[in-house]
Amino acid sequence: MPRRKKREIRDYGKYFWVDPATGYSYARVQVPTDARDKNGKIKYKTIKRRVKNLTEADQTARELLDEHNDRGQAFLDGRAMTFQKLSDWYKEEFAVPPVYTNGKKIAGMRSWENEHQKLDRLCEVFGKYLIEEVDEFLLRRYKLKRIKGGVKPATVNREFETIRAMMRKAVKKKWLKEMVDFSELIDKSLEERRTVTITDEEEKRILEEAKKMNYAPRLYPLIIALRDTGARPSELYPVNDYESDYGSGAETNFEPLRWRDLFDEDGNIKDVTRLVSYKGKVREERLCVVTERMKRAFLDLWNYLKYDRRAKNTTPEHQAELDNLVFPQTSFQSAWEVVREKAGLKHVRLRDLRRDFRSRLARLGMPDTMVQRMLGHQTMQMSFNYTEFDLAAAAIVKKMLDTENAGVTETKSENN
Repeated sequence: MPRRKKREIRDYGKYFWVDPATGYSYARVQVPTDARDKNGKIKYKTIKRRVKNLTEADQTARELLDEHNDRGQAFLDGRAMTFQKLSDWYKEEFAVPPVYTNGKKIAGMRSWENEHQKLDRLCEVFGKYLIEEVDEFLLRRYKLKRIKGGVKPATVNREFETIRAMMRKAVKKKWLKEMVDFSELIDKSLEERRTVTITDEEEKRILEEAKKMNYAPRLYPLIIALRDTGARPSELYPVNDYESDYGSGAETNFEPLRWRDLFDEDGNIKDVTRLVSYKGKVREERLCVVTERMKRAFLDLWNYLKYDRRAKNTTPEHQAELDNLVFPQTSFQSAWEVVREKAGLKHVRLRDLRRDFRSRLARLGMPDTMVQRMLGHQTMQMSFNYTEFDLAAAAIVKKMLDTENAGVTETKSENN
């Protein structure tokens, strides 16, 4: 066997090692693991990191040993952990259905399904990277590519918020030494605030088209309910939720409107009912008015489901029964897209009707504090963000100013 060249076996120092195959220089250390061999002896693992020279190798090696002393087995696990593995762990431990006790969320996420979908998309890009390699520069390049590709900044911000939450957990588990700095990656100033309201004429067109939707008889009363209550969609129907059991005591993250919430003991629809929502970790219950046109729309839907032969094949859980949901569907998106397109309002979303309701109350002179409570907003700033100075408000201001100006003109004429 030929003798190896002397330079390949030369002792470069305690921690300095040169790979004979590549010629690259490394700091190399051996650290104990939690594993043991068949004789019960502790197994050791070799860790190496690229360096430029002997001095840097000595410094880097001491840093590696210090990290192992501080983080133990988690240090070794973290060095081998990919973004995909971290994502799978995060899904299993934290992105799970919510659990409520006494109206408060004690675990899980209300949007856990959306979180899973978001993580799957991120893993398509970062899945094979080690978590130590997912740094600020890699994320910055990803952000630029996404925005140049037409993705809205708000969407990218939500993705980075998920990555940040996941990395925080990795730091707590000591798989990561430190967090990526997200202060410049998550930029709220780039997000566009929704400013959509609708006029009375636009509302008329929407309702006319919704009434024609024979295959979606619930859409018309839903639009009126959203328009006249400012309800969150999830307070009326289980938005994008697939929980099959909404019976008494069911642990769900929705308590949508039921028929029994609308009718009084005499069989008449009440003037006021209650809506339930889950914001953050708390279950909220608030009063909701039932306008006269809401009553007519609800009664028409009830009678249609009860007596119209076109509804005879309605499934039991969708029938007009007091314990059933008024709006049992998880989504009205398909029917709504048809209505808004025919009405010439492609930009309007169902959730915009809540924003529009806030502006309507402001135009009617409802005190801000009362509107805040009515909408279930936690802060006045949130309620303010929902208020728009639209054409209808401008018309009211013009009328008020014209009236005042007329009075000033008349006073001047009298004085003259």
